[in-house]
Amino acid sequence: MPSSQPAVRPVLAALLAALVIASSVLVSGPATALPAAQAAPAESPSAPPVPDDDAPVTMDLVSLTPTSLAPGGTLRAEVEVTNASSAPLTDLDLELRTRTSRVTDREALASWQAETGPDVEGPALATASGTPPASLAPGESTTLVVEATAEELGYSEETYYWGTRRVSLTAVADDEPLAGLRTFAVWRPDGAEETITQSTLLPVSEADAASAVLAPEEHAASAEQGRLAALRALAAREDVDWWLDPALLDPPTLPEPEPEAAGGEEAEGSSAAPSLRPDPASTTIADELDAAVGERTVLATPYAGADLVSLRESGAMLLEGAARDAADEVWEARGISPRAQVLGVPGAEADAEALEDAIEVGATAAVVPSSSLRPDPSSAVTPSSVGVYESSRTEGAQLSVLAPDPVLSEEFSQLTGHSDAEQTRQRLLAETATIASEYSRAPRHLLISPSAGADLDPAAAGAVLDAFAEAPWVESGRTSTLLDTADQQAWTTDPGADGGEPYALGRLQAEDVHPSGPSDGSWRVLEETAEAQLLDPAVLEDLEGTWRRLDALGAAMEDDAPLDAARREILSATSLAWRGDPGTPASRGQDAAERADALQDRIQVVPASGYNVVSDTAAVPITITNGLDTPITVKVTVTSDRPLVQVGEPAVVTVPAHGQTNASVDVEAVANGSVTLTTTLTTEDDRQLTDPVDVPLTVNPSWENWTTLLLVIAMGLLVVVGVARARRTGSSSRAPAIRGPEDPEELARTGRSTLDTSVPERTWTERGRHRDGDAADGSDERPGTAPDPNDIPDHEPDDTPEEDPR
Repeated sequence: MPSSQPAVRPVLAALLAALVIASSVLVSGPATALPAAQAAPAESPSAPPVPDDDAPVTMDLVSLTPTSLAPGGTLRAEVEVTNASSAPLTDLDLELRTRTSRVTDREALASWQAETGPDVEGPALATASGTPPASLAPGESTTLVVEATAEELGYSEETYYWGTRRVSLTAVADDEPLAGLRTFAVWRPDGAEETITQSTLLPVSEADAASAVLAPEEHAASAEQGRLAALRALAAREDVDWWLDPALLDPPTLPEPEPEAAGGEEAEGSSAAPSLRPDPASTTIADELDAAVGERTVLATPYAGADLVSLRESGAMLLEGAARDAADEVWEARGISPRAQVLGVPGAEADAEALEDAIEVGATAAVVPSSSLRPDPSSAVTPSSVGVYESSRTEGAQLSVLAPDPVLSEEFSQLTGHSDAEQTRQRLLAETATIASEYSRAPRHLLISPSAGADLDPAAAGAVLDAFAEAPWVESGRTSTLLDTADQQAWTTDPGADGGEPYALGRLQAEDVHPSGPSDGSWRVLEETAEAQLLDPAVLEDLEGTWRRLDALGAAMEDDAPLDAARREILSATSLAWRGDPGTPASRGQDAAERADALQDRIQVVPASGYNVVSDTAAVPITITNGLDTPITVKVTVTSDRPLVQVGEPAVVTVPAHGQTNASVDVEAVANGSVTLTTTLTTEDDRQLTDPVDVPLTVNPSWENWTTLLLVIAMGLLVVVGVARARRTGSSSRAPAIRGPEDPEELARTGRSTLDTSVPERTWTERGRHRDGDAADGSDERPGTAPDPNDIPDHEPDDTPEEDPR
């Protein structure tokens, strides 16, 4: 509920205030100086002070109860005192004092807490109860307890004067003040109703998203009892929202550790490739987070904390797209819908250009310290942690701005277990009570967002969250409510408005955004914006080249899980955490390139000594080996350095895991000669997988034609030899031609002059008989034998055929 003025007339109110101040003087002695003059503020306005090196004792606040002190209650403090001197301390005691006036200025809180000297203003209201030790030796510690009732403290019971009160605890030995500790109590008399709404936005991310890949043992130890274990415990609380890195929900697939033989040595004799499995520690974290989402607000960071602005500025669009795709796949696989895609802007780097860059890379919200969005961060009324930035670069573009309180956020980041957590708890309660007691009729909703790099202690942080739940002036809220307010722009910029709309930062223009940082005990606007140290473009270019190679391998592989380690390492190298540290991304890039080389070397084209083509066309065999743990599908592309052959279409083949395959590529010979065939394996969309392999090829496509020609020539030579031989043996004379009378019947019938064939037939018959008779005379006749009358020709000598005069 909003704070309101007291229901008394101004004169009466002034008189009441004077009485309260007078009572403060009576209880605590002389009035204190103004906060700025009381003491030098702490180096960090939120950190508990560090005692001087020469302080005789150190004091650690163990507890201060209750969370909210009401009339009739008792304030109880426990302090651990350690003797830091070289001499024993005797008659040790603890004194409690207070300032009865209400703190209305948040800077006064930092000034009060910064003091470490003993408080001697006025008499002590209470001293240590029980029996303190008679003597405390050097280096020894003891716990002292002091109590004071509400009546002894003397706080006003008027409702309007509820709020933060200053409390001091002073260690005394032999009646000599040694050191002091400043803290706070919250006085809440009956009838006080003012409240604020508070949300805690917890960054849920790993300091190095590739730790499971690069340092698996350290990663497992962190998940078991280190930073990740603490983060798991804190994230499981229902009263925190998440600013979540999706990489934590995506366990990388890694090789299983080598089995160890007896004696702790690695087993030998096994040549099988190690099997892959999701990292067990990462899987446990991912499953726990997935189960714990519930109704909380989840805001998304870029995958592995990728610096999208640096990627965009360097032109590494492939890596920028890869980070987006990886995040989208995780959210879809886990069934989680982030409320917004959020980028953070440090206070020292905050300006309009930073918000414009966030819009350009696709962010839907930005986290910016509220001190960078207020002209006077120390103004009397603290607004809600939300506004909307209206772009001056992109017409009509807007960006929701979450504006966590920088002091509260920095205080929460101190809850690491290495500082006085109870002092921090009391400071946070004091800060929220001071804000809630500010004069404002409009409701307010504050956001606390600790640093992503803080190693929060779950016990200390949990104690603060529990205290918020107990504090009657704090109501728990969700970060999504702030984003809903930004979407609807249902707010007021007047803290005195009665309409019920939250008092917020409202619409922000370029001139409303300023750099800010801690200064003089608070956060103030800085004169100059710190230049953002973007990632080295040359390193990002190398990382992108390695990513292309991995992307090509993934396209060829049936299961691309073996690429998880290298991919995670590349994306982690683009993290925002490496701004100002160019060495880490460069070394990550080199390591990822070596991983890619090792994977590519497992895919080989086995070169042959050479090929001979002895026909017009031939199928050239190409042997491909695959040493990966998964089958691959590759395109075999062959080219020739000379146009003596024409190479056919590339062959697409699947090579089994740890196996080989022969691919055939058609080659058509055009002319004789020698050429060099270059074989390259690519993906089906022509992305190169292997280096080119050269093989010589000898081409002789006309051997069949030449053989045929030689056979024809040989047959011709045989014919010539036969003719020549016939001439030598006397077989060159021709048979005489036959002439005779015309056939009168044919002449009369057709009018054509043709030979009378009956005469030649008789002539040839008689000639045959004559030759047969000559043969008989030469072989069978005996002297005195007469010729056979049948052999006498039946025609006259004038009928013998004439020889052709030719």
